[in-house]
Amino acid sequence: MDEKSEFEVTQEEFRRFREHMRDPLVLGALMHKLSEERASSNLVLKEINAKLDRLLSLEERLIQMETRMSRAPTEEAPLAEIDEDIVKFVARKKRVCADQVQKQFGYRGSNAASSRLNRMVREGRLKKMQVGRKVFFMTLH
Repeated sequence: MDEKSEFEVTQEEFRRFREHMRDPLVLGALMHKLSEERASSNLVLKEINAKLDRLLSLEERLIQMETRMSRAPTEEAPLAEIDEDIVKFVARKKRVCADQVQKQFGYRGSNAASSRLNRMVREGRLKKMQVGRKVFFMTLH
């Protein structure tokens, strides 16, 4: 088959296709098929979105768990004696502020006491709660 005859064959196929496209039944069938394919694609996309939402939710939960675990006290790092005393003081009082720790343990300012308390919060040994302008520290249990 030479190039001219191949072109003529393609041209003839295109003419037949064009004639079919003028038929309203063919156009209706194509539109119906297109509508079905669109509905099917939308359903697949909806399922994918639902699975992505579940994955994002699981990822958030995993991050929260990792954060909690990283804050949990480790048995490898024992508390300094002063920290043990502070934790016992907090447990006895139920909740304390930095001013109370400052007075009890003889810190010159409340910043040093606050810094020590906040470090123990980051390590997961204490928790804190703000009430108005005051920040209170409590034991975890």
